[in-house]
Amino acid sequence: MSVHVFAGPTIPAARVCELLPAAHLHPPVRHGDLLRLQLAPGATVLIIDGLWHQSAPVRHKEILLLLSEGIAVVGAASMGALRAAELGPFGMSGIGAVFRAFRDGVLDADDEVAVVQGPDGQPLSHALVNLRTALHRAAGAGRITTAEAHALAELAQALPYPRRSWRALARAADGAGLRDAYGRANAWRRAHPWDQKREDAEEALCALYVRAPGPADTSGWGQEPWRTSFVRYWEAAHRPIPGTDVPFLAHLTHQQLYDAEFGARWRRRVLARIAETGTVREGSGAAEAAVGTAAEAGLTPDALSPVQLAHWLTPYERRSLDEREMLIRVMVRSARLDGAWTIWPTSPQDAGDLVNPELPTATEVAEAFRLNAATESANPLHSTAHLAPGRIAAHLLVRWHLAPDADRLVRDAAARDRAFRDFAGAVEAARPFYLGAVARTVANSSAGTVGDGASVNART
Repeated sequence: MSVHVFAGPTIPAARVCELLPAAHLHPPVRHGDLLRLQLAPGATVLIIDGLWHQSAPVRHKEILLLLSEGIAVVGAASMGALRAAELGPFGMSGIGAVFRAFRDGVLDADDEVAVVQGPDGQPLSHALVNLRTALHRAAGAGRITTAEAHALAELAQALPYPRRSWRALARAADGAGLRDAYGRANAWRRAHPWDQKREDAEEALCALYVRAPGPADTSGWGQEPWRTSFVRYWEAAHRPIPGTDVPFLAHLTHQQLYDAEFGARWRRRVLARIAETGTVREGSGAAEAAVGTAAEAGLTPDALSPVQLAHWLTPYERRSLDEREMLIRVMVRSARLDGAWTIWPTSPQDAGDLVNPELPTATEVAEAFRLNAATESANPLHSTAHLAPGRIAAHLLVRWHLAPDADRLVRDAAARDRAFRDFAGAVEAARPFYLGAVARTVANSSAGTVGDGASVNART
């Protein structure tokens, strides 16, 4: 049984391994982490902690995707409890008191379980659910009244979650005339420590040690159209190509940018998909069939206005191309890699011949990512986010064999032929790959600078 556990400030890693020795331990879950796991049906994921302030949180449909693939997903204690309460009707399992409180509507706010953590993963604040539990336990023991427990809990709830602590609650209690009640509650909880989130996490780990849950029953929702364009995009952006650590979207984008034949393959793909939507024409080529399909929809060369032609075509193309070719180029350039259209692939299988499997793309992407990480580790200011757009633009002009002074229309046309929305979009897409591309050029050159005028050391 393969069990992957996402945990952080709620429970130490050593304790996770002690209770569930076979667990594959991961930091608190973020958006995309579940899709990077490459799990097989029958595997189990336990979500305890997750990030939601400093990065995008795990999306509900990421969890639905795993459930639909026969992977059991369990939640407890913190982010896991919250997601399990929300997705219980779809087959996600929940364990523990915090989960039950969310499920039953006793708790309804995300910040009940939120804490701030340091770089080492240690919590720097206290979860409201733990403060609340301690106060009610003190009331149950007769150290404070139920009314005092509720009043102190309301003060704790009013504190911003990054500042929640017993010390901050003491200051708030002072100002509210509850100093004595706080003192009695604080003294009792020090003598009787209790961490509800950790208790729930340990309960979940022990439960999985005894027995893993089976796959969820997805018969009630698995066939519904919940796989939106966002889900398709997340799969492509985060799921690695089998046998590599490179997500498919990075692989595809690299070929968009650097494979000289990509534009021709994209043209064939677009025209073939347009042709499929029209009346079948025996013996017609894709281009002819696509033109015919466009005509059926009322789109003919003479239906394009001068403004439309000026947007999609360069002045030279408008002067030199025949009307049929102008129409084809407009159709191809107005299509782009967009998850809302199934022409946009999410895997090598979907891509078919749009991707050239003979190219060393996965290796080059992995090398680029390693170089990016090493460069930023040496100096955080040398991250790809700080690369000057003009430097990347000059690099692409060289790689695409365009003149350095090519105007916006020419640049945009070249980018749209490669399925980008425009040249500026291509520049942004090239950020993660720029340093790797320059380093490869330098490695193959006897000089210290490369033809696009960029030095491997000039990174910002």
